[in-house]
Amino acid sequence: MSNRQINGSTPFPRHLATIGRFAPWLLFAVFLWWGWREQNLARSLPTYGDILELTWALSWYDDALRQGANPLLASMAFYPVGWNLKTYATGFLFLPALLPWHRLAGAAFAYNVGVLFTFVLSFGGMLVLAGRLMGRLAATVGALLFTFWALRWFQTIGHLNFLFGSACLPWLILALERFLQRFSEASQSSLRSLFWLVPVGLIWAATMAGSLYFIWIGGLLVAGWIAGRRLSKEISRQTASIALVGSATVALLVSMPILWEYWRASTAVGASTPDLGEVNFWGASLNSLPLPYVFHPWLGSFATTIYRGITYEQGATNFGLIAVITAIAGWRVAWREGRRRWLPIFVLTPVALVLCLGLTLKWDNVSLQWDVLRSVNAALWQIGHLLKPDVFSAGPPPAPFDTAIPLPGLLLSATVPLFERARVFARYGFIAALGIFLLAGLTIERLRRPRGVRWLLATALLFEVIPPPLPRVPFPPPSHEAFTWLKSQPAGAVADLLAAHPDTLVLINRGETVWATRLHGKPAVGGASSVWPAPTAFLNEWLATHEHPFAGLTAVPLLRSYGARYLLLHMTSDWEVAILAEAKQNRELRFAQCFEPPPGPTAWPYPICVLEVLPPTNPAFNLAPLDGWSAQEDWGVWAVGPESKVVFVAMARRPYRLTVEAFPNCVPGKTQAMVIEINATRLAEYTWKNCDPWAATLVISTDLLRLGGNELTFRPAYALAPAAGDTRPLSVGFSRLQIEPEPTGSGR
Repeated sequence: MSNRQINGSTPFPRHLATIGRFAPWLLFAVFLWWGWREQNLARSLPTYGDILELTWALSWYDDALRQGANPLLASMAFYPVGWNLKTYATGFLFLPALLPWHRLAGAAFAYNVGVLFTFVLSFGGMLVLAGRLMGRLAATVGALLFTFWALRWFQTIGHLNFLFGSACLPWLILALERFLQRFSEASQSSLRSLFWLVPVGLIWAATMAGSLYFIWIGGLLVAGWIAGRRLSKEISRQTASIALVGSATVALLVSMPILWEYWRASTAVGASTPDLGEVNFWGASLNSLPLPYVFHPWLGSFATTIYRGITYEQGATNFGLIAVITAIAGWRVAWREGRRRWLPIFVLTPVALVLCLGLTLKWDNVSLQWDVLRSVNAALWQIGHLLKPDVFSAGPPPAPFDTAIPLPGLLLSATVPLFERARVFARYGFIAALGIFLLAGLTIERLRRPRGVRWLLATALLFEVIPPPLPRVPFPPPSHEAFTWLKSQPAGAVADLLAAHPDTLVLINRGETVWATRLHGKPAVGGASSVWPAPTAFLNEWLATHEHPFAGLTAVPLLRSYGARYLLLHMTSDWEVAILAEAKQNRELRFAQCFEPPPGPTAWPYPICVLEVLPPTNPAFNLAPLDGWSAQEDWGVWAVGPESKVVFVAMARRPYRLTVEAFPNCVPGKTQAMVIEINATRLAEYTWKNCDPWAATLVISTDLLRLGGNELTFRPAYALAPAAGDTRPLSVGFSRLQIEPEPTGSGR
């Protein structure tokens, strides 16, 4: 036929038929232009934060390659350990993929081109998938909804890996469907049709290369789709088993080098598992799901009157009110007309919706409580502790898990190995979105009367998914005056700090931290990404749990052990003002200056105050005192009271050498002795026969050490006031108490 006909009606003009074929992509281009129209691909970014993390890693990677250095070990972050980019949450294989674009026009251009590619990939895949189930209008709407829905648009803040992974999901289904069709049609030998499992495994592996989250997200999609096809009896049990095992085998074989390197690098830096409270925090709230995007240009205020929780990733899991209602109608249509064909969607959509809610049922990002469930939660917690004692603590579940409404995610986290590592459960919403928007498209497809209503519904759905235009910030970000000053100062590491709560500090670990190293030229004690080395995690935890850090004796020596010479106090609120006042009174710090932010858009829109860490009073005492010590003196320090504790940080898995030079507080008729413990294990014991000094070198083996913080405890036989006028209960004076790594090749 030379002219396309519609429902047997009059011939459709050729030029209009051509326009019709390209109409989906024209609509896609309009949506993309609307959202990206403010951007200069090479000179601007949508925001800072996580994007700076990726652009910094890419710039480091390129610079290292040009200089012949190791591109996957960034020494300027997480100092002095360094940032092993094999643990990078965005996937270190993204860096070589983006490298040509970086060399062509810079880091911003590489990022923007990468993001735009994922939108094309997403729309193309969803358009083909929806086109197998419905007509062009419905398929176009479904593809636009999936490509531009809230959680995907949110990922433009720097999560290129999740934009890519979610864009691959429709293609993963298409590849799986192709295999199931070819394998079922094979008449004699099915060996050739097994080849079609390779694309399934390759696409799944490609998503894993961007993020290990897709081990679970891709696995759920593949398993759920196959289960739906099996329940509809469209495939045999044998075919289902071959499809699941074969695709997983291909994906794991292809991904094994990545998984192995990630595991080795994470183990080497002592990366910790996510806390269950943090995992629960990242689950979506029930009242966030059926809403328009919380940042929708016109409907956002409506959404935030219903959902009043955190409007970050877990709050951006918004499918849309019209979309959800339309999907429910589509569910009823599919159930009546051809439920066998739609069974994979019936299986996957509710499962993904429940999983995206996380560990406990939440409303406004707060766990709902029901005291009747206390015993149920206690039983779940005990199962978790039995199987995963490092994740589920001993004893009864802490709040809010004690009386919260538990969800299947909590049971899976308790019983399935590594399941809790998928920290942001809201991202299972990517799978739910496939089903919801396909079902919404089916409703459009079946609406015929009254005339024009399907076009009105399509228009309403597209209006609801219109993304907010992305803001524009300049790239590279303008430098802060504090960094300009710092660039001319002597060498030394920088610790970026802010007050997350009154009277306590945290170490800043985000994109701005690492990008600043390119501006001031000093290595940062902090870093970025979600995988922190154990020493960094220890310092952050210590600071966050100790109030008034600069009023005590521990904070400065502890920071000094990381090589920190400069403390940058980011003045983001009034909380830092009080901490700065305390820091100015600390004799081990010198206040330099507070610097104002640059004008206009900036990654640091607040003052930054700089303090310099002074050299120690006694370099022979390089541990951080916790309890039971006098103030530092030129000769050394007294241990005070019945127990004295210090902390030191092991930066690597290797033996450490403790050098001790000490003398007792001699009391006639008493024999002084001292027991030294490392992490509650006896290391050494010494008894003074007289008042002579004791000198010793003690080697602490790796089996006694923790990567990160370690506690040394000194327990004397007695502690007494030495003379009239000095009421301190002194036990032992230390002229030297020094910890250092055992020299390599010492043979010990």
